[in-house]
Amino acid sequence: MKKALLTIAALLVTVFSFAKIADEQNPKYGKGAVTTDENGNVCFMETIQIPEGMTPDQCYSILLNWAKGRFAIPYAHDGRILNEDAQARRFIFHVEQTIVFKRTALVADESKISYNFSVAIKGGSAVLKMTDINYRYEEGREGGGQRFSAEEWITDKEAYNRSGTKFLKSTGKFRVKTIDLKEQLFQKATDAVNGDI
Repeated sequence: MKKALLTIAALLVTVFSFAKIADEQNPKYGKGAVTTDENGNVCFMETIQIPEGMTPDQCYSILLNWAKGRFAIPYAHDGRILNEDAQARRFIFHVEQTIVFKRTALVADESKISYNFSVAIKGGSAVLKMTDINYRYEEGREGGGQRFSAEEWITDKEAYNRSGTKFLKSTGKFRVKTIDLKEQLFQKATDAVNGDI
């Protein structure tokens, strides 16, 4: 019985170690994956082309309706419009939701993440941005947990060890989950514009 338990424990350690190495070596999470604006603030941005036959106003309407659905409960704890300008074809949502690192019957390792998601229609394209990213980690702990910004936590400088060869345990998981969330949001918005949802 002891041998079986030790074997299972060794396998789990191997699987988790492999997953961590895979994340560190995946270019999706690697150096340069967390981009910043001219002021050094974390800013993820993607430009999508408006499909042929669709007007900028139609694209704006589709993305606004998609965002209103996406940033409502149960997807988010809080999703509200900060700014909406139909004439200029741009809007900004402020969103707060949970990212989960690990959840079992005994453990829930998760964090609240808040961010701004904006859309601006310019000519024949839509510019999507995810900015002003902040975390509230382990709020239920005595003392209220920790609060920090993406600039303090997920940039190349903060997420890697000093030699820049592997993720730090404390910050790497935030980097991975934030990039995953950004990719999911941008993909779902693109799907909405292309009629793929």
